[in-house]
Amino acid sequence: MHEFDTLNDALLARRHSNSTVRFIAASRDDRVLGYGDVFALARDRLGLFRDRGIGTGDELIISVTDNLDFVVAFWACLLGGIVAVPIAAGSTEEHRLKLLRVAGKLSQPALFVDRKAASRLAAMAAGGEHEARWQLLESRVVYTEETAPLVADDADSKADPSRIPAWVHPASPDSIAFIQFSSGSTSAPKGVVLTHGNLVANLAMIMQGMAISADDSVFSWMPLTHDMGLIGMHLTPLLADCDNMLMATELFVRRPAAWLQRVSELRASITSSPNFGYQHLLRNWDEDRHGPVDLASVRLIFNGAEPISAELCEAFMTRLAGSGLDSDAMFPVYGLAEASLAVSFPPLDARWQVESLDRGQLGVGQQVMRQATGKSAIRLVSVGQPLDGVEVAIRDRNGIALAQEHVGRVHIRGPNVTRGYLDAPDINRELISDDGWLDTGDLGVIIDGRLYITGRDKDILFVSGLNVYPHDLEDVLIRDTSLERGKLAVSSRRSSDNSEDELLVFVQHRGDTDAFVDTVRTVTRVLAMKAGVKVSAVIPTPRIPRTTSGKVQRFALVEQYANGELVAVMDPRNVAGNT
Repeated sequence: MHEFDTLNDALLARRHSNSTVRFIAASRDDRVLGYGDVFALARDRLGLFRDRGIGTGDELIISVTDNLDFVVAFWACLLGGIVAVPIAAGSTEEHRLKLLRVAGKLSQPALFVDRKAASRLAAMAAGGEHEARWQLLESRVVYTEETAPLVADDADSKADPSRIPAWVHPASPDSIAFIQFSSGSTSAPKGVVLTHGNLVANLAMIMQGMAISADDSVFSWMPLTHDMGLIGMHLTPLLADCDNMLMATELFVRRPAAWLQRVSELRASITSSPNFGYQHLLRNWDEDRHGPVDLASVRLIFNGAEPISAELCEAFMTRLAGSGLDSDAMFPVYGLAEASLAVSFPPLDARWQVESLDRGQLGVGQQVMRQATGKSAIRLVSVGQPLDGVEVAIRDRNGIALAQEHVGRVHIRGPNVTRGYLDAPDINRELISDDGWLDTGDLGVIIDGRLYITGRDKDILFVSGLNVYPHDLEDVLIRDTSLERGKLAVSSRRSSDNSEDELLVFVQHRGDTDAFVDTVRTVTRVLAMKAGVKVSAVIPTPRIPRTTSGKVQRFALVEQYANGELVAVMDPRNVAGNT
């Protein structure tokens, strides 16, 4: 039994709460609103949307950089029965292409965006394949600049708590709340349809699993267009009736130290980051320059959204050991948009667990070899046990259940799991069974009742007679060379005879290609010695593309290499070995 049937019920209840949402500003001139203020502002914003012809059942793409604008627009959609579609407001052509392709998948799309971003969309679409689509969408654009100043002063937020204003859409658990589009290939973004019932069920599981209370406060720099940022770090504290602190992702990227500085100042108890964030912080953290921080208030630091690095967890906790941070605060979790957000959490009363497995025994259907040592060892972090109400099964590629300690595809079932992808009947039939089991596409293994994620099935590489994972090889290079996390990516393409994958290593490099030859030699030698695999090409690239949550977009690099946009650098001493 959940406290609320819909997200609308939750905000209606919280409009009389004393808890707040703090919008962190670079200038420290933070904007602090009560949940009642958010409710009032959402009502006003909904009035604007309706004035512009956006009605119940229509979809609104929310693509804004300001967290306050996003939160108000998101709740306006929910309260008005408009289907919210969060899309990252990136500055690259890749982001703009994704937005237009997403719009093409919607039946009645509208767009909430700033004028500068809209002009860039128009310029990119002009004369191209997306011109007609943009012309249709442009007629239903609401600009952030045309909205009235956000001033919260509303009788609805101070009225009888039992009274539901007539303008609030009567959502049901089966009503669609929002559509979360994948951050994968821009050519075919998949829309995960999430209902109010899905989300409320998962939020109840999350709150139980983290034992959150009104005494907690949740701080996040993660993008609200990402499920961990929106559901985990905004909706969770609202339903739990505790304080919420939201910092712009762009501020964290520019000034990563601001994350822990503000957590320290505001005495936050819960925060989160994927691998990317921990590495970015460590690379830029200077105790003397940024001053000491007091993290004794922090009881949980969620770690998720991409494969979790044991070495990075240890480095982060070691670096901040003098800050008062609890050594058990690291909280590695597993989830995905198809589960609304969360699937498994570790127990609160135990230190996070690491298993050392033989990387040669991680193929689908294989039994793992534990306590591995030497160059064959790969360290995996446990992501805990399934949340109460979620079922997890490990199966082979034919859907047959596998025993514990065997690697297979992770299947999930529960009230939080989506009933399908938007307008994708073939994919739905392939990945979702009649009895509600969803094939996540992730590979994992259960050891002593704990779940470990080994990677994505589609990412697994067959190289030199071995099944290997890109993130594992990246970890080898980071550990045994001077290359830095976030500045390299491992991927592959099929060999000309289709017998195996050709291993490709992309390294961020902007200098002379002659100077890159030493990198080619180092990468080739280390992966041969430490992982037993042959590298087909080492390729310099000016940047490593990432999603808004920090995941490396390997497919984009492979596409650029295939199109001739990126060129491999050969070792003149061994050209034949790198072709």
